Amino acid sequence: MCTSYSVVFRFSPDSLTWLVSRGPTALSRHCRKRDAVREAARLARASGRAKLTVERVDGSVQCVRHYGRTIPRDGDGRAPADGDSVTV
Repeated sequence: MCTSYSVVFRFSPDSLTWLVSRGPTALSRHCRKRDAVREAARLARASGRAKLTVERVDGSVQCVRHYGRTIPRDGDGRAPADGDSVTV
């Protein structure tokens, strides 16, 4: 089973926040996007098979990252050495 994480931007009256979430549950809040992406990637790697979706401020998808065992799309049939893949 694949665990899904996301990094999304949320505006609230008191702050501009990047949320790291797993499903509907917010796991952490960050002022800087790069800190949120770093934390989400750490959680995804630790959970084994996981998918991380990173959004832009406007809500569009910036990239989707897969962690753990991956299925190569093309090439010589082997997964990347680190087991991570990125779709932009």
